Amino acid sequence: MLKKIGLFLFFSISTALAAQEIPDFSANYLVRLNGIQAGELKRSLETQESGLKRFYSVSQAKGVFSFFKPDLIEETSIWQPNNGNVKPHSYVYQRSGGKKDKTLAMDFDWQKNLVSIDDKKHPWQLELEPGTLDKLVYQISLMKDLKRGIKSIDYRIADGGKLKTYHITVLGKETITTPMGHIETIKLTRHREKPSDRETTLWCAPALNYLPVKLEHIEDDTSFTAVLRRLKGIDTDTAFTPLQSANAITQP
Repeated sequence: MLKKIGLFLFFSISTALAAQEIPDFSANYLVRLNGIQAGELKRSLETQESGLKRFYSVSQAKGVFSFFKPDLIEETSIWQPNNGNVKPHSYVYQRSGGKKDKTLAMDFDWQKNLVSIDDKKHPWQLELEPGTLDKLVYQISLMKDLKRGIKSIDYRIADGGKLKTYHITVLGKETITTPMGHIETIKLTRHREKPSDRETTLWCAPALNYLPVKLEHIEDDTSFTAVLRRLKGIDTDTAFTPLQSANAITQP
């Protein structure tokens, strides 16, 4: 269930900021299922010695939900900055700890314009289109594009054994409350290629390099949400307005 959270993130702050690379960071999100605490999601971006970037995501159920869904979901994308854009090198998806373990690996060959996909059962290849991304790293590309002020974005994603189009649209501004405080965000939604009862919404914070501070996925009357609760690597000193104490007394 938690893999659906993954997901996945507007206006530029300044021309100088838009030109900057997203700094390495680690983020921790509290995950809820229909409003009940169900687990956690962790995301991290790090620069390797080679200069390549590693974007990593891991999610797992906690508490009573871990008895019903003990799966550990891990995704890793290796990529490089390319003229301000994202160029993926490889992607790995791993699900373990439950009844049905799964591994899927993708290797991008940009000289041959092919992506090789191996699910340990039936390896195959897909022809790449310019700018194709994997289904994890597109969220980094989205952060970059939002810094440029783009309000409607189409991504071609190698997902589910074929190329899909992820269409992201900015809905407007909204203030979100997180365990770290209140923060101004840009609200977005993902439109799917075919009509669906699934709905994915993101809230990204300009003050945090457009990092998503809240993600919501609704499907079959079930709501999955992830809200940022800890962040390292990105300056938060002036990004959040402190939460008022529950015992605070408002002066007349």
